[in-house]
Amino acid sequence: MANLSPFLVYVFVVTFTPGPNNIMSMVNGMRYRYRRLVRFLAGIFSGFFIVMLVCGLLNVVLVGVLPAAEHWLKIIGALYMLYLAYHILRSGPVPESEGADASSTFRFGFTMQFLNVKVILYGVTVYSLFITDTYKDPLVIAFFAVLLAAVGFVSTSVWAVGGNMLSSLVRKNYRIFNFIMAGLLVYTAAASLL
Repeated sequence: MANLSPFLVYVFVVTFTPGPNNIMSMVNGMRYRYRRLVRFLAGIFSGFFIVMLVCGLLNVVLVGVLPAAEHWLKIIGALYMLYLAYHILRSGPVPESEGADASSTFRFGFTMQFLNVKVILYGVTVYSLFITDTYKDPLVIAFFAVLLAAVGFVSTSVWAVGGNMLSSLVRKNYRIFNFIMAGLLVYTAAASLL
């Protein structure tokens, strides 16, 4: 790969910056210990992998269709991020001993990937800009899907652990934290429409 440095920078920046996966991981990390979130994070990994694989294998078709579909993908993704922001804004502090809610399940983590415009556009751009120009073999495309999903898993895990480490501080100031996290999602939604 000729563009290894730009590829690594792009992957790191897009994967570790705030977005639905990272913000939900942090919020859930504040509520629950990491062990309880493994299913949620595995759901994100699995859904992320499938999206990356589809983006890689169908890159040529998606790039041809994307100009027409990009507008609708952005709107759907922005609405989904606004829904998550509303959910976060309305939530209160959850005691650590309380059972897991629907937003910390494998199913939630998995299904949110297919509505996450940041992940979809990331998959389309990372393959079209850096990978499919050099590699066309389906096994290599699948390898990159696993690699990108693994980086995503590390990112969401870091955000979840960070949320857990800050949980006692944030529980005392949960309204401020929820407002900031919801605001980040609203910002992400607005930025995705530009």
